[in-house]
Order: sequence, then C-alpha cells, then structure tokens
Amino acid sequence: MPSLFRSKDKREKEKEESADTHRPTSENAQNGGSNEALPAYSAQDTAASGPDDVAPSADVDLAAAFAKLSLPSTAADPDPDTCLAHLKLLFAIQSLKEDIGYTDGLWNIWDTRAEGTEVSLAEVQPEPPSEKERGNAVLSKIREKRWALFVARAVERYEAWWNSLPKDELRVTDMQAGADAKYDLFVHRDAQGFWTTGNMLPLDVLMVMHSHMLNPRDFLEDCIRNGLNSLWTSGMPWPLVHEAIDTDFNYNVSDDTKARWVAQTGRSWENTDDPLIKELKCPACRASLSVPWTTCGLDENDKTSSRPGLIGSGYGDGKFVYNCPSCSVQIDKEFLSVAKFVNDTTALLGYSAPMPGTVLEPTTGKPEPIPDGTKGAIWPRTFPNRMIERVLRIKIVELIGPGVTPRPTMFDVRQLVEDALGSNTTVRYIDGLVAYSSRISYRLSPVAKVSVRKMMSRYWDNFSPFALDLGGAVMRQGIFADKMHRIDWLHSPAARETMARLVRKYGRFVEIMAAHPARVCVPTLDVDLAWHTHQLSPRAYYKFTTEKTGKFVDHDDKIDEDKLSEAFEFTSKEYQDRYGEVYSECTCWYCETIRASHVSSVGKLLGVSSQERVAESFYASGTANLCPPDKSAHISAHNAVKTNETAARARITRQMRVYQQRRLEANYQKAVKRAAKKGRQLPPRAEYYDHWGYSYYMYSPFVYPLYFTPGLYYAGDPGFVQGGAGAWANCAAGSCGNGGVAAGACGGPGGCGSPGGCGSSSGGCAGSGGGCGGGGGGGCGGGGGGCGGGGGGGGCGGGGGC
Repeated sequence: MPSLFRSKDKREKEKEESADTHRPTSENAQNGGSNEALPAYSAQDTAASGPDDVAPSADVDLAAAFAKLSLPSTAADPDPDTCLAHLKLLFAIQSLKEDIGYTDGLWNIWDTRAEGTEVSLAEVQPEPPSEKERGNAVLSKIREKRWALFVARAVERYEAWWNSLPKDELRVTDMQAGADAKYDLFVHRDAQGFWTTGNMLPLDVLMVMHSHMLNPRDFLEDCIRNGLNSLWTSGMPWPLVHEAIDTDFNYNVSDDTKARWVAQTGRSWENTDDPLIKELKCPACRASLSVPWTTCGLDENDKTSSRPGLIGSGYGDGKFVYNCPSCSVQIDKEFLSVAKFVNDTTALLGYSAPMPGTVLEPTTGKPEPIPDGTKGAIWPRTFPNRMIERVLRIKIVELIGPGVTPRPTMFDVRQLVEDALGSNTTVRYIDGLVAYSSRISYRLSPVAKVSVRKMMSRYWDNFSPFALDLGGAVMRQGIFADKMHRIDWLHSPAARETMARLVRKYGRFVEIMAAHPARVCVPTLDVDLAWHTHQLSPRAYYKFTTEKTGKFVDHDDKIDEDKLSEAFEFTSKEYQDRYGEVYSECTCWYCETIRASHVSSVGKLLGVSSQERVAESFYASGTANLCPPDKSAHISAHNAVKTNETAARARITRQMRVYQQRRLEANYQKAVKRAAKKGRQLPPRAEYYDHWGYSYYMYSPFVYPLYFTPGLYYAGDPGFVQGGAGAWANCAAGSCGNGGVAAGACGGPGGCGSPGGCGSSSGGCAGSGGGCGGGGGGGCGGGGGGCGGGGGGGGCGGGGGC
C-alpha cells in the first residue's frame, strides 16, 4: 500500500511538475439540497496520485490555480474556492507533521533507539514479518512521539495566545433575559475584522485553532465565556491563510508578524525554539515550578541498558508527575484537572462566572437567555451553578491545599456531585423548594442532568481552559488531513468541479439531518470537507444550521465505532432513497456491504427495489470504475473511538455487538454474491494503513486508529471513551437523562455510565465524548481518530523500552 508520508526527494519531485487548471463556477451550500442529480466524479477527479505514487497523470500548475482563488474577506458559507483553500491548509499541516516526525534527534529522541527494542502492537496486529519490519514498527512509535510532544507544546502555545487576548468575561447575570447583548446577541453581532496580516499565528497554533473551531459548540462556549466575539465572528481568515502558504505548502509570514507574536505571547515563533522547560504554578501552594516538557530524551550515543521509554513523566508526556518542593504535593494531570474545577468554582463564587457547560442550551446549542422570575430561578441549564453555590462550595474549595494527601482526582469531585444528586432533600434545596413537604419527591429535569454531565465533561482528561482537550482533537483531525492528502483532490485538474460537487452534496447532508433530528448522520469524506470548511466560518455556520434545523448542529468529536457504522448505514440509505444516487461513491468491501444492506430480498425478487437500481446504475454508468477503494470518498474516518467497558457493561453490550458483527458479515456475503452475478469481484477485506513507515492492519474503515500508541499523549488517549457505571470519566450517578438532546450519545469524558442509558447503539452510552449534547445530528468519524488505551493498541515505553 502506498505510504502516506513522502520522502523529501519525492516531495521535491512532485513540486517541480505543473500544468493549467480549469475552474468553472458553481453553486454554494445553500443550493445543495436540490434533487437534481449531481455530476459524477470524473476520471480527472481521481487521477491525482496518492502521496507515494508516481506524479499525477495530469499535471497541475498550482501557482496558476491558486492565483485564481476568490476568497471572501468575511465569514461565509462554503464554496469551491474556500474548500480549496482549506485543502491547502490541510496540506501545509500535513507537511509540518512529516517534517516534525521525521526530524531525527528532535528533543533528543533518536531513531537509533529502534535498534534491538521490542515492540508491542495491538492484539489484532500481526507480528512484524522480519527484523526490518519490527524496527519500522518501533520507528513509527518514535516518530509518533515527536509529533505528540509537538502537538502538546502547540496546544500550550495556543493557550498562551488565547490568554493574551483582551477579554470581557461572561457573568451569570449577563445570561438573564434582556440583561446584556454580549450573551444572547453574541451570535448575531457583526464584529468582523479580528485578523490582519500583522496578527497571523504560527502554523502549529493555527492548527490548534483549526481543531478548536471544528468543535462548534465548544468553540462558541469558550468564546462567549471570554467575550471573544470578534474572533468567533471572523472565523478562519482564508485570504491571509491562502497568502501565507506557497505552492510547496510552506507557511511564510513577515518578520514584523513574527515579532508581534513574540511580544504578545512571550513564545518563539517556531514551536521547536521554545524552551524545554514548562513554567507553572503549584495548584496547592502557588509556588513557581520549572518542569521538563519531556523525560523521554536520551543522548544519541548513550549505551546504558536503561532507557526512558516513550511514555515519560514530563508535562508534555503521557504520565506527567512532579512533586512540588515547597509543599510536597504530587502534581499530575488528574490533580491539574481538579485544580481547574476548583478555579472555575472560585470564579463562580467570586464574580459569578458561569461554570463551563452551562452557557449553551443543550437541546439547541444556542445561547438562550434565562427567563425572569421563578422560572429562571430553577432554570434547568444553570442547575450546576446553583448546586455548587448552595451545597458544594466549601467542599470543592477545600479539595486543594498545600501538601494535601491523598491528592484529589475527578473521582472525588464526581463523588461530591453524586452525593448531592442522590439526596432528594438536597436537590429540592438547590432549586429553592425547601418550603414543600419532604415527603413529596422532586424529580430533577432531564436537561438539568444533561447540564451536570456537560459541566463534568469539561474536566475529565482536560486541564486546559478550553471546553475540550485540544491535543486529542488535533490528533483526530490529523487523521482527516492524512486522508485528504492521500486522495489529493488538490492536484486534480478537475479540483474545482470536485469542490463544487461536494459542496452541493453537503447541502443534501444537512437536509437529511434536518429531517431526522434524533438520528446521528455520518458524512462521507467529500461531504466532511465541505462541512469542516463551513464550521471554520462559525457565524455563517451558526446561521445556516439554525435556520435549516432549528439547532446549532454540533460535530461529534468522538463517536463509538459501532455506533458510527450503524449511523453511516442509516445515512447512506436515507440519501439514496431521497436523491436516487449512491451516497458513498467507493468500491471497497465495506461500502459494497453497506449498499447491499439497503436492498431487501423481497424488493429485489419482485424487481421493484429502488436501492438495487441505484446501486446498479453506479456500475452501469461507469462511475464505479473511477472510484478505486484507496482513493474514494467513503465513510469519513477521523473520530471513531473504541469504548473501554467495565465487565458489567460488557456483559450487556456484548450480545448487541455480536449481532451487529453478524449482520455486517451477512450483508458482506450478500454483496459478494451480487457482485459475482454481475461478473465483478469485491476487493479484499484486509486493509493496511501506513503510519510513519509501518503498515498497520485495519479490519474496517470505521474502526478507531489501531496504529496509535497508548499512553503517549499528554492529556489522554484520544481514541477511547469509557463505558460502564463508575468507570473513569463517566457521569455522576443521578445525572443520566437525555433531556431531548438529539444525537446526544453520552460516553467518554462526562458520559453516562449506567448500562442501557442514554441511547447508544451498543446498549449503553458509548457515543460521543464530551458529555451529552450532540445537538441535532452530526456524528462524523470513522476508522481513525485516537490512540491506545485499555484493550487497544500496543505501547512503547517503560523500563527497557525505547
């Protein structure tokens, strides 16, 4: 299988080849819902080679093509030119990733450590067939470690920039009806003009902001809480991004821009030029500490038998730990998460700053004002604020102090919340109903329960000031960038026609979400490019989705792999029923299997199956011949996660998972027979993904990324969520309840731990991470997205490791 990572020589060879590009005009997303048949992808669309193939069969003059881009100066709905500019940014990020991963010796992490090192791979991975391949497997983990550390530093640099911006922080009183335009009118104010050539960001920081914006509700919440209206309204500055990236995908800005960045943030322009020491305050005693970014470095010529491994205990490593010399408290990531919770509680008590997760209405994702009077006093969304103010305030503040032993974790916070929710008397007191008889049971609103989970989700495996762990988000988005790089529409002579087509297809996708607000809809890769591009103009995306669906449609950052496959099957069938065209224009075994699942035996027998006709026209038209399995836009594959279940939960969900697997197998056999009758043969099921030079076996396009390494990543393993009552990062008992939140699967950080709760496809709550609140539809993901964890991939570290 071709490598996703080109050698320097091959990249240079590709850069030298050029030709003209034809670029006709097209419609934008507003017209995407038409029932008129979309033009088929042409041979030119798929002619561009993958990253390690020979040069494109029809060369493209990128300089001439890019010169013709017409990009809006203000945030707007996606069009072909904006999608091309987005692809250009993804290519620049991919090039940056390659440069970092392949820089031997960066942070004293040398390739020579692969020699003689044992490698542990995921259970489904076959043993490397030779010593050379074994070495390549270790090298892939070494290169991944460099990139993971780089991403950790990039997130911290983004945080430094974010903290340097002038803010007008939100207060609870601002959310009252008619109180202040900075809350309910935030999404409607036209505060453009945030970006200039002088305040452009380094590429690594821009990459983090890109991932932040691709979690639309989280980005909106963070911007509202900090009063960053101009940033949210302006979105991604496409003309400036386009200008900064050349045809070799190098990112260039002026020296004045670099100097302004350094003066504003105190950080170097280049990530790798920043110090290897991280300065922070002890959360317990406020002493200044200097901690290493990584403890994984080792001199190239070091011959000692003891090696530090690739997990490490530095701030940017997988198992950060540091003992404060002043108060002796042990600081680790769990402790930092609690410190964040305590700080936010202090801000709530001190100057009425609402807790994260209580700013947007969970059912709509909108900033909806709190009504006046008695109704507002028990408004469900703000229940977490009242719970802390009236019951938990002292217990939370006292969690952290100099030398505290044992150090608190989010388990302790969850226990406090569970104790409060478990007492009907306490819940009534929180909502000011003490005058009523204690014998009358008071049922907490489902929306209040969802709001508790959303609040808690902001802290599990997340000690940043943001609503989610941006390090994990960057890793998952990297999967999508890899796939765009591999399909390589950017070098196709028909690139603009392709973009016009996928923008219209995206419009249809939104129509399906609007028609099925309680279902998760999963995009194909082409649809997802347009969807992502739209989200990078937050104000335009907000206006579009709220008008079309009545909700601010979220983009699920994590979704269980089994739920993903089930939702993709639904989306595919619905699309083909509505528009009479194949949804996933791909000929891989999985897409053939999904199409076979749509055809009923009775309908086929009677010759009245519309799905059969759609599938056959895909081949009869010749379109299928232009959609090879390794270069086609099938299921979007960047944020599937695996659910680590407790034993109790696994007993409940195992039967359902087995049923799903058997059903998929039966449909595959149906697809094989159908293809044989037509004289076709399905491609092999075995797929391999080249990750940093080693080919990892992938048993399906929708699975979580088996090639990532558990424990390597500084916040948490972004390819996993937890499932089962009492498990790490699951919700507090008493906070289960969907509350009308469409697509709000609740697994992962802040997710629901009770078996059978909240409506996951696998019998519990193992859907999107980040609590509940999916928001009207959009699950997006597939065989990529995170790393390791229990039951997953193999690690590389510890004593005697790398």
